[in-house]
Amino acid sequence: LVGKEEISYINLYSSSSYLAEWIGKTVGTGKHIVLMSVNNLFFIKLYLAIIKSGNICIPLDPGIEKVNYRYIHELTNPVMIFLTREVERRLELNSELTWFPDTLPAPPEIYIPDAPGSDFDRERCAEIIFTSGSTGKPKGVMISHKNLIANTSSIVEYLQLTSDDRMLVVLPFYYCYGLSLFHTHLRVGGSIVFNNSFIFLGGVLKSLVDYKCTGFAGVPSHFQILLRKSDSFKQTKFPDLKYVTQAGGKLAPIFIDEFRVAHPEVRFVVMYGQTEATARLSWLPPEVYDRRKGSMGKGIPGV
Repeated sequence: LVGKEEISYINLYSSSSYLAEWIGKTVGTGKHIVLMSVNNLFFIKLYLAIIKSGNICIPLDPGIEKVNYRYIHELTNPVMIFLTREVERRLELNSELTWFPDTLPAPPEIYIPDAPGSDFDRERCAEIIFTSGSTGKPKGVMISHKNLIANTSSIVEYLQLTSDDRMLVVLPFYYCYGLSLFHTHLRVGGSIVFNNSFIFLGGVLKSLVDYKCTGFAGVPSHFQILLRKSDSFKQTKFPDLKYVTQAGGKLAPIFIDEFRVAHPEVRFVVMYGQTEATARLSWLPPEVYDRRKGSMGKGIPGV
C-alpha cells in the first residue's frame, strides 16, 4: 500500500492477526461489528481483523446520514463500533461501544498467531454490506467467507492479476466494487494506492504516474469527469497503466470510445456487478468491445 501511509504484508498480517485475537477475547464470535472510516490503514487492519476473528464486519459510509445510521444500528445491534473521531462527532454517538485509531491496543512489533484450524466454516457470514438499492430503506446483504473467496478467485482469473499489479483505489471500501479491489490485490500479493480525493484530478493523474499504477477502477462519473473536466488526462502518458475497469452503472459508449482513442494501449474493461453477487457477475473482454458495444458482457468464471 502506498500513499502517506505504507505497510508491508508481514506488518498487515501481524497487526490484523493481533487485533483479531483481541476482538475475539473482547466479544467472542458471530457478533456484528461496525466499521466507519475513509480508505486507510486503520480501515484495512480492522476489516481483516473483524472477519478473521469470526465476527461479522459491517462497513458503512463515514458520511452516512444520522437517520440511516440509527436504522442500521437498531437492525444489526453491533457490539463494537470502530470509527474516526470526526465521524463520531458528526453522528453524536456518545457510545461506550466506540473504538478509535488512538484507543486500539498497540500490537507488538511482529505478532505471529497460531495457524487457523481447518474447522473454520466458510459458509459463515463474513460481512454485511448495506446497499441503498433503488428504493426504500438500506438493505443489508449477507456475504459469506466462501462468497468472498469464490468471487475474488473469479476476478483474479479473468483480469489475470499478478503480484506485479498495482491498483489506484478511488472507490470507497464500504462499496462492494471498492472492496473487490482490495480482496483481489491482497490475494495475488499485489499492491494498492489510496487516493481519497478524486475531486483533485491533478493528484489522481500524479498518483497514477508517480506510483507506477498498472490499474484504475471507476464508476461512470469518474470516467466522465476525467474525459470532460480534466485538461490533461487525454494528453498525459501513463507508461505503467495496463487496464482500467468500469462498473457501477452504464457508461455511454461515446465516453468509452473517447477513452480508447486517447489511450489505445490501455485495456478498457466494462463490467457488471451487484452487492448481492459479492461484487462481480460479468465482464466484456476489450477484444470484443467493438462488436458488442453497450453490452455488459459474459458471465465471469464460475458464473
